[in-house]
Amino acid sequence: MNKRKQLIILTAAIALVAVGCSKAPTAPAATTGATPVASPTPNVTKVPAKEGAAAFLKTIDGLKGQLDKKELTDPKKVSSSLVVDWATFEDEVKLKYPELYVKVEKFLAPLEAGLTQDKLDFAILGQLNDGLKGALTELSTSLNENKGAVNDAAISGSQALQEATKAYNKYVQDQGNQMVSLLEQLNAAVKSGDLKKAQEAYVAARMPYERIEPVIEKFKELDGVMDARVDDFKDEKDPEFTGYHRIENLLFVQKAVKDAEPFAARLLEDGKKMQQSIAATNIEATDFVTGVGELMEEAQTSKITGEEERWSGATVPVIRANVEGAQQIYDLVKIELKKKDAALDDKISKSLSSVIEAMNTLSPVGTTWNDFAKIEQSKQIDLKNKLEALAEPLVKMPGTLGQ
Repeated sequence: MNKRKQLIILTAAIALVAVGCSKAPTAPAATTGATPVASPTPNVTKVPAKEGAAAFLKTIDGLKGQLDKKELTDPKKVSSSLVVDWATFEDEVKLKYPELYVKVEKFLAPLEAGLTQDKLDFAILGQLNDGLKGALTELSTSLNENKGAVNDAAISGSQALQEATKAYNKYVQDQGNQMVSLLEQLNAAVKSGDLKKAQEAYVAARMPYERIEPVIEKFKELDGVMDARVDDFKDEKDPEFTGYHRIENLLFVQKAVKDAEPFAARLLEDGKKMQQSIAATNIEATDFVTGVGELMEEAQTSKITGEEERWSGATVPVIRANVEGAQQIYDLVKIELKKKDAALDDKISKSLSSVIEAMNTLSPVGTTWNDFAKIEQSKQIDLKNKLEALAEPLVKMPGTLGQ
């Protein structure tokens, strides 16, 4: 997907969020001249969540004044600073307050995206900023009063959840093994010089990685070289730009199979290191049940924009892999969840079926896929809405299981 189109869905999402995440799709916003959402991985200094939330609230208050006056000298820089500010404490929020994490992201992601556009919509940005302030205020109150956090002791003490965690550890290791096997196939396909075969092998090799992304992200250095976007580099020819998406560019844009050979070989070696790291990692019960929210949140806020698979167009297969990873977690705990909240279990089950049906309508399951850029925008927005409808009950799962 070209850069001009990368924000089509997220731009539309700005309008959806601003009117309270209405289920009815709004008219697509203009995207001419839009700047792509960067996916920076800054080396930030972590701070306690209570401290970070208080500082972030002050930043948002300051931004409100600028938005009200329509005085933003460098909005793209402001967007980048929001990414960094949130990164200083978001990991703690993900683990302890997954539901509030999603509430913050619901407003923060489109706000960051909106600030990168060449033409700013101050009315929508102001509403997003107000929504973000409300979510951060709720988070800050919970942190200050030490209320509402996931009950780690109750989750860790549950025999049923301990058994589920053991099963999930096995699943993660199986996915790590599958990733290496598929990277070997990608490497062989690239060496064969068969472009179509290499393209299909590329997308297949993405799937295990995306199913266990919350675990993958624990190994930031390897994740950075394997899955970084071009936005983190000078351009697509930057020698530091390696991994999946360098290969994606070479196969789908340059169509230079031979040029992809050293990158496919490097990715395979890095994949083997990742496999070893995964095998040596023991996922704890709380990590296991809170990981589902992160999978769905990223799928419905950033991946739905098409920015990750901008060249291959394989956005639906990648989101499908995220959903499969989330479904695996849900399947392992649903008996216990139903005991504690049958209504929540029913909502997750129905939302999951709705998302799967939507994805299968948009793109086939298997070795082929429909280019996301060529899918009607209203259908893209419908999928985003369904993903959000799934994310909302899923992030309630850790708190419910910890009762």
